[in-house]
Amino acid sequence: MITDPIFYRLFETSPETFFLVLGMPADLAADSAARYEYKALEFKETSHRVDGVFLPKEAGLPLYILEVQFYHLPSVYADLLTKVYTYLKQHDPGQSFCGVVLFASRHLEPKEKELAPYQALMDAGLIRRFYLEEMPELANAPLGLSILYLIRQTEEKAPAMARELVARARVEIEDEALRADLIELIETVIIYKLARFSREEIQIMLQVHDIRETRVYQEAKEEGLKEGIEKGVAIVNLAAKKKSAAEIAAILGVDIELVRQVLTQVEHG
Repeated sequence: MITDPIFYRLFETSPETFFLVLGMPADLAADSAARYEYKALEFKETSHRVDGVFLPKEAGLPLYILEVQFYHLPSVYADLLTKVYTYLKQHDPGQSFCGVVLFASRHLEPKEKELAPYQALMDAGLIRRFYLEEMPELANAPLGLSILYLIRQTEEKAPAMARELVARARVEIEDEALRADLIELIETVIIYKLARFSREEIQIMLQVHDIRETRVYQEAKEEGLKEGIEKGVAIVNLAAKKKSAAEIAAILGVDIELVRQVLTQVEHG
């Protein structure tokens, strides 16, 4: 399962979910999310990529750097600290921080003997680790956290849970753009989990509409721009994989302004 795009979109769309993972109550998580800006960064000089950075909007708050780990990597904590200290060196050496690693399961964590160099930082709360499969499933969990539960769900149970989440999104989320983003994210999770099914089959399964039924697609269709429509779908799919506008333009061989225009239109429904 390809997790990076999913987690990026989850925390971008529902940033309070990260603070719920840290164990904060829902009200405090929502308040904390409003005080941070979420980004995925790449340090050009080192080619190090960070799954997520929560940048404080006000003084006195720690910087959070997140790594999502779905395979065994002995150097995961060393890699995390490399990214933390690279960020501090390039931006603010005096910034307080907390490094967070979200493992799919505990068995993916480095062996005990490999933890020794980092134990002091863990004891001080500067490195925190969480295990997705061990997270307690809270009753009446916020939608973002429920989508996180969906990621760990079995193939047999995931479709029913996804349908329930889609129904919740339609009822609970008043903002049309946010509701569409969350429903598309739920669909994306299921596409990765049930790779043997086509997108069309999954959309029928979840009772959701294709991107080709959005306003931007319909307007293009009315103008007879079939080729442009297909490129628009490809642009959105690559954007969901966290490709930059420049990368998408290079991959598809289109003008970067077209990429930006399509993404802007989709963003606004």
